[in-house]
Amino acid sequence: MTLATLSRTLLVPAVATAAAAALVLPSGTAHARSVHPGSPAARAASVTVANMAFSPASVSTTLGGAVTWTFKDATAHTTTSDQGFWDSGTKFGGSTYTRTFTSAGTFAYHCTIHSMMRGTVKVPVAASGSAGKGYKLTWATTRGRNAITYDVQTRLGSGAWVSLKKATTGTHAKFNPAKGGKYSVRARTAKGGKRSGWSPTVTVTIS
Repeated sequence: MTLATLSRTLLVPAVATAAAAALVLPSGTAHARSVHPGSPAARAASVTVANMAFSPASVSTTLGGAVTWTFKDATAHTTTSDQGFWDSGTKFGGSTYTRTFTSAGTFAYHCTIHSMMRGTVKVPVAASGSAGKGYKLTWATTRGRNAITYDVQTRLGSGAWVSLKKATTGTHAKFNPAKGGKYSVRARTAKGGKRSGWSPTVTVTIS
């Protein structure tokens, strides 16, 4: 089995400063860097709910990172997951709702009162390791429970996506393939029969 090296830079959240935001790749892919979920490296994001809209409509955070919605309208709104992962209940007049994202995926949400109000939260897989010890891919900070499972896929170059884990309740796995090249990694979270979208793609280079 060949030894592997990992070129790593995590997707920068869309709500970061303008200088940091310039690092985001237009294709939606990112290089991976070492991140320990729940550590100080976890990034927070903020969404303002005002003028009948979520702003920004799409934000990114890391595993273990939190998103806070601030409801500035006098009119009541909600932030409600399309797949049932969360529901803030009605909020307005400066109240807030915060949710910590413990698994990878692209999570669509809406306001249950105003159907035109929609948004997404994107959470990529985390990768850490070394050439001597192999690599750890982490897609969740807690094991799946209450019908929550995870799907994880990889692909070499522009080839077909291959399942690494399907409907697993585990949180991580070692990834050290014998064949070198540039691998893409993505994951999603399922609750019962409903699934999030796939997470932003993280790229790891094996040599």
